[in-house]
Amino acid sequence: MNLFDRRLRAFSIDTSLTFFLVLFVIPLNIEANSKKYIVLAIYFVVALVPYLFGTGQSFGKRVQKLKVIKDTKELVPTTLVVPNRFYLVLREFVKCIFIILSFGLYILVAGIVSTNREDGRTIHDFIFKTRVVVLTRYVTDRTEMRRTSSAENSLKGYSHND
Repeated sequence: MNLFDRRLRAFSIDTSLTFFLVLFVIPLNIEANSKKYIVLAIYFVVALVPYLFGTGQSFGKRVQKLKVIKDTKELVPTTLVVPNRFYLVLREFVKCIFIILSFGLYILVAGIVSTNREDGRTIHDFIFKTRVVVLTRYVTDRTEMRRTSSAENSLKGYSHND
């Protein structure tokens, strides 16, 4: 599974969590306009609150073993430097605004950009000089294992010339 597939799954997990929480708001007997604001608040809470803890991972990214780090020139970074919390929250806030203002079209554009790049960066990654990295080869692998240089090289994948 490549980076784009995992990013898409992570986004889907976060969106599903948002939808699940919104299901609790629908039966409430409150004004429709208030419901809109509550739903928007839930979306932002699910998207932004995990980044306040400074892990560089939303719930979906944690499940998919992905992490947001500062961009490096290396395809496989030797150190995973997480941007500060404010920067991560601002990055996610801008991404949420792009998604809302484009009625979701931004996701399609970001996916096209991501799949056409070797490092998998999207538009909001370029703006904030970040990237999302895969912590393990498979989602079921443990992230606590120590990585050697040969393990790092194997995470790059194999070329057809090998």
